[in-house]
Amino acid sequence: MRQGTTIKPINQDQFDLDMLCWLELDATENAPEAVYERVWTALGKDETYRVMRKKKSRCIQLTYSAAKQFHMDVVPAVPASALNGSIFVPDQELKQWCHSSPLVFCDKWFKKAGETMPKIQKVVIANARMDEKMINASAYVEPMLEYGAFDKTPLQRIVQLLKRDRDVRFQGDVKYRPASVLLTTLTTHSYSNAVQHSVADMFEFVVKVIAGLPEFIEISGPANNRKFSVFNPVNHPENFAEKWNEEHHQCFLAWHTGLMRGLQRIADSKGQGSDVLLNRLSDNFGKEQVIKAADAIGADTRAIHDERKLRVNYGLVGTAGAAIPPTINFGSEK
Repeated sequence: MRQGTTIKPINQDQFDLDMLCWLELDATENAPEAVYERVWTALGKDETYRVMRKKKSRCIQLTYSAAKQFHMDVVPAVPASALNGSIFVPDQELKQWCHSSPLVFCDKWFKKAGETMPKIQKVVIANARMDEKMINASAYVEPMLEYGAFDKTPLQRIVQLLKRDRDVRFQGDVKYRPASVLLTTLTTHSYSNAVQHSVADMFEFVVKVIAGLPEFIEISGPANNRKFSVFNPVNHPENFAEKWNEEHHQCFLAWHTGLMRGLQRIADSKGQGSDVLLNRLSDNFGKEQVIKAADAIGADTRAIHDERKLRVNYGLVGTAGAAIPPTINFGSEK
């Protein structure tokens, strides 16, 4: 939530909120398991939280009712450095302190990277004589406008897009689903690289960022025992791909290839009509999200719908399936 990249869970998945429980204690004077137990005991003093507690290796999970689809991971933390905001987190199973920097990662790296806006190239026709003999045209580059009218930066939106598509593709396959922090790290690296170059439009920029994700996965070791690394940029010893093996990497590449194909289909829909574009967008991101986004920018989804050109299949708008009944008023959705 601090990063601004939270998304709605798919189906029965739960919101997972990580909360730091900051204790002003000296790690050299306090055993990690003792600090962990201190927070565990404090939560147990409340009769509501007492029955919701569950011990995890580095956090205490509070599980709310199934109907709320929500759980909170309370992470005990003590300062590792008063200067840069890094912390120590107790691993109560290993009985050791683990260094982490979630606040530095969010505020000083991720958000800082998102402050740089994409540069969109525009072509200006300086002479209106549209004949083969004389067309004076010039091109210039200008930064994207400030996002004062928007609630999120392009970087935040791209991370949300990727997390959404990942959740759809990896339903029921949690073992190989790329972690959010790993995706966020790869996306930020690729964004920082892509933002240095001008593009024709925002869609081209998004495609460039997503296309570059695999470039920032470090691979080492022999072919039969490769090691994969996506290091924490503010705490280099921490590897977000530490548990990856060859299968994890192949699943990531398969998902990435499928996403790029989907983006190409969206690009190919240019000039074919709003109904084709909306249907192809919905193949990846779902009917509800696409309709809301289209309505937000003034697309006449009601007219397209009344012409029975929006089609639904398994709950998503697609190019096949039964037509949506015209009694549904998409324009009324908030």
